[in-house]
Amino acid sequence: MENNEIEETLSLHTQSIQGLVDNQLLLAAQVQVLQAALATMLLHHPDRPTLLRTFKGYMKISKESTPQLAKHMAALEGGMLALLGEGTEPKN
Repeated sequence: MENNEIEETLSLHTQSIQGLVDNQLLLAAQVQVLQAALATMLLHHPDRPTLLRTFKGYMKISKESTPQLAKHMAALEGGMLALLGEGTEPKN
């Protein structure tokens, strides 16, 4: 490969990597906004015990279907469980 070709390839890869970083930051920002909106709605929902049970079921399915992400989901799940009032649900 000529030096010029290497520089062009390096420049292309650098631009691609920067595009991926930009997309990752935009996605993270979008997720944060959605989490804040969801938390706001959950804090005012009248049937949080039912939401809590449903959420736990969906999280179980999500973690089983994407085991490579399960560890990363755990902290986020904990935060959402706290918002849903885990440990404060009435005993039936």
